[in-house]
Amino acid sequence: MFNKYFSLFGLFLVPCFWQTVQTCDENSNDSQEDLADDSVMTEARRFPFNPWLPYYYYMPMPVEYPTAMSTRTFPAFVPFTSCTTPNREMGICAESGACIRGGGRASGTCDLGRVCCVNVVSNTCDDEDRNVVTLDNTYWLSPTTGLSSTTSSCGLTVKLDAKLPEQGKAVCQVRLNFVLFTIAQPNSESVCNTDTFDVAGASNKIPTICGDNEGQHMYLNVPSSATSPTDLQLSFNFGTNSNSIRAWNILISMIPCDSANLAPLDCLQYFTARTGSVRSFNWRDVGGTRTRQLANQDYSICFKTMPGFTKTLCLTPCTVTSNQLPFSISVASTLAVLGVQIIPAVPRPGQSQLVPLNCNNDFLVIPGGFNSGKPPSVDGMAYDRYCGERLNALPGNGASTTICTTATPFRLLFRTNGDETTTSPTPDSPTNGNRGFCLTFRNQ
Repeated sequence: MFNKYFSLFGLFLVPCFWQTVQTCDENSNDSQEDLADDSVMTEARRFPFNPWLPYYYYMPMPVEYPTAMSTRTFPAFVPFTSCTTPNREMGICAESGACIRGGGRASGTCDLGRVCCVNVVSNTCDDEDRNVVTLDNTYWLSPTTGLSSTTSSCGLTVKLDAKLPEQGKAVCQVRLNFVLFTIAQPNSESVCNTDTFDVAGASNKIPTICGDNEGQHMYLNVPSSATSPTDLQLSFNFGTNSNSIRAWNILISMIPCDSANLAPLDCLQYFTARTGSVRSFNWRDVGGTRTRQLANQDYSICFKTMPGFTKTLCLTPCTVTSNQLPFSISVASTLAVLGVQIIPAVPRPGQSQLVPLNCNNDFLVIPGGFNSGKPPSVDGMAYDRYCGERLNALPGNGASTTICTTATPFRLLFRTNGDETTTSPTPDSPTNGNRGFCLTFRNQ
């Protein structure tokens, strides 16, 4: 009596027999390389990828799925073994024939004679053409022929289940890398009222975004797929906008529960490098004064604590080449007191927050932040909430500076309200659109 398993790689069946002449590869490699912070597709050819089909078995008896499938059972590829092509695309290690027959593209090499297989999904955005992705490191491309003027939405399902042979182990997070992301801009109230991108099925809060988000990323938390299989729904919704360019290329990477690359819980963004830049969604170094900040953002940005360092995180506004503001989160204003009521006075553009109350609507939290080179105990130097058009712990200051914090674990909180002209005691300024922020960081 023998057991027979089949792995379906795209449309390609790979049989593995026990105690037969054809044996499986005895070598396995379950390690996963660190995820790239900024995957870039350079002149990549676009191949439609056939989604993985359900698990099939030959014998008319229930199949017992192990919690972790051995790579010796499925020799055509090594699950969760990431690889990088010469063009810096992300792929998985697979046998050349299986990669090509599955609709992938071989580029670069892996161990044991395997190739780095780049997998791409591109659907037509028809309601009945909603692709399902079950393979790690898959790119989701906008339609190669462009979107029809009548297209109102486009969606993709990411199916997470440890029983699937192409996964074979529990997944606890999915990372989305926005290699390319351009849809309609928000309106003057910072609301994504024309086009939106949404995620459903994650256990952490995922904000609605729009605009330009190339180079950004998101971490989606899910229950362990070994005990709670999950379907994540990625959805674009389009409104009426005859002048909008809509295009995307999103790298979908699955992170096993035992991986060292897991982000801390409730961190929408996670930076593991010592240096880099962090931006609010839709911030871009372009000219103009229109609103680019997005409404209803409420998420944490986390940084890996480096071993062997003094554990200080410092943030500096980015250098820009246009008249764009690298820090623009509400406009500071003087406040007047009438009896027991606080009323707004004259806005003070070009300054940091005058008092913490300025940062009621939109703000960036840097816990225990202080101006670089100044001890945090100096009066007036320590702030948690930052807003205005200059990044500075000193109130009403007209110059941005470097803000540092020693509060670990390193985590920022970015929060915005639902509009730019609310009638609260600290209204936003409708005449000077909020842009969000771009900050370089050094984890030292």
